[in-house]
Amino acid sequence: MPNSNGKDIESFIRYDIINKIKKIKGKHPPIAEIVENKPRALSVKSVHDLNKKLKNFYLITLKNYSKQPKLRYFLTISIANNSSDLLVQLARDIVLKHNLKLIQYSFYPKTLRIQLLCMKEIQKTEDYNNSVKILKSIRKDFREKLGRIKNLIENEEF
Repeated sequence: MPNSNGKDIESFIRYDIINKIKKIKGKHPPIAEIVENKPRALSVKSVHDLNKKLKNFYLITLKNYSKQPKLRYFLTISIANNSSDLLVQLARDIVLKHNLKLIQYSFYPKTLRIQLLCMKEIQKTEDYNNSVKILKSIRKDFREKLGRIKNLIENEEF
C-alpha cells in the first residue's frame, strides 16, 4: 500500500473506489460538524452511490473548513431509508460504541425522504476495508434490534 498522505488517499478514492461508479447529481445540503462547541458547515462536493460494489453504501466527499486536508472522505451506509426520532434513538447506542457519526440526510431533497446514515471518515487507505466491515456490522446489529422490537410488538396481547 502507498503512504497515507493526502495525495495517496485522493488517488485511492478516485481510481480504486469511485472508478465507474454513479455520482448522485444535484445540489446537496451541507453537513454540520461541531468543533470546539461551534457548528461548522462542511459543504458537499460530491456523493457517489456505491451500490454496484457495496449495497446501501455511499461515498461522500466534503470540503473541509480548515485548509488541510482540503477534502474529507466519508464512507456512509444507510441504516434506515425513512428516518425518525425512534430510529435515531435505537441506532445511537450502537454508533457511539464505534465512535462513528449518525446523521439524518437526504440525497434526493426533492423526494422529501430523509435517510438515517452512519458515517465513518476515511483518512488512510488502510481504513477502507475495516470501515466497510464495521459499517456492515452496525447495519446488521441495527436491523436485528429492529426485528426484536417488531416481534415484541407482534407478540403483545391487547
